[in-house]
Amino acid sequence: MRTKTLVLTALSSLSAFGLMAQTSTNVYSLNAVGYINVTANPGFNMIADQLWATGGNSVSNVLSDSNDSIDGVSIYKWTGTTFAVDNANNQIYSSPSGWQNGGQMTLNPGEAIWFNNPSNVPMTLTFVGTVPQGTNTVLLNTGFTMASSPVPQSGDLVTVMGLTNENQGDSVFVFNNPGGYTTYNYNTNTGSVGFGGNWLPPGDPIVAVGQGFWYEATAPVNYTRVFSVNQ
Repeated sequence: MRTKTLVLTALSSLSAFGLMAQTSTNVYSLNAVGYINVTANPGFNMIADQLWATGGNSVSNVLSDSNDSIDGVSIYKWTGTTFAVDNANNQIYSSPSGWQNGGQMTLNPGEAIWFNNPSNVPMTLTFVGTVPQGTNTVLLNTGFTMASSPVPQSGDLVTVMGLTNENQGDSVFVFNNPGGYTTYNYNTNTGSVGFGGNWLPPGDPIVAVGQGFWYEATAPVNYTRVFSVNQ
């Protein structure tokens, strides 16, 4: 309960800044090397980079502000107890990436961050890298985790993206625009609700490419996705 209170308090604080936006995405390549375009609408978006970038997946590398493209942006990454924060403005911050704290936080496949677009027009974020293949595991700790699919796919988190180790009482929160959150609850007593059989309402969690989600676990979950570009 304490963890939930911490997260909900943090989310309420973010809501005061306009937490009413989502990501929309286009995938232009699903080869061994490709790129993803993620549209960050004005306000907050929960985004994910589901490719392994050359040089690593630090924010300074995958979201560089060296050309002033994301001046004024703020990002928030959940640490398990609070949010780590960084701000982009190449005109103010002297680091080559244009981030106040150096852009040191990571955005690896399977992770997610809040991306606050302060402008009144969408931003297109382009992630370039290698598509994760083989066995990819995301640890969803007890309590809240900001997560994403470890591979660039969209659709049903259970039947398409391999989330099968759920616990009774787990929840998924997917932030969409418009409309805010869609909440999914896992209950093995629900019978045949949803493609996976036990998520309600309105069925299994649905996420887009480049979109993160909150996972609230009653016990640790190893979310494992075995994937090949030939699938």
